[in-house]
Amino acid sequence: MNNATDLHYQVFYDDACPLCRFEMLRLQRLSTPGQFAMVDISAADFEARAYGFASDFDPAALGVLLHIRRNDGMLLIGIDAIAALYRAIGRGWWTKPVQWQFARPTLAALYAWFAANRYRISAGLGFAAKPAAACSINGCSGKKLAQ
Repeated sequence: MNNATDLHYQVFYDDACPLCRFEMLRLQRLSTPGQFAMVDISAADFEARAYGFASDFDPAALGVLLHIRRNDGMLLIGIDAIAALYRAIGRGWWTKPVQWQFARPTLAALYAWFAANRYRISAGLGFAAKPAAACSINGCSGKKLAQ
């Protein structure tokens, strides 16, 4: 199971973040059916324990950096999660710098800053908040959400 296309992923993402939602919908469109199971951590009924996280796991950690769980049980966080998702859709070359040991600390710090400021960045790039029930795997209606 070392081929990225053999893996399936639970993707724990913040659907309340317009840019995050846009990117997850785009990734899902580029993936094979069933490859990604998107889990909205901002949903009112989200419970980390329902997804196998230990009772002492702080669910707020899921909102700090992107978390994904592969079907072999491995949990990937932050830049490693992003790289795995892009490899899964055949675009691993986009994240090749993550593999360069000298670049990892800088890339991890940049991603952590981005994640902490994702709402402000979304607004600055013109991504609109999600209108109720406006998004699906086929796209979204609204400013910069339609693809």
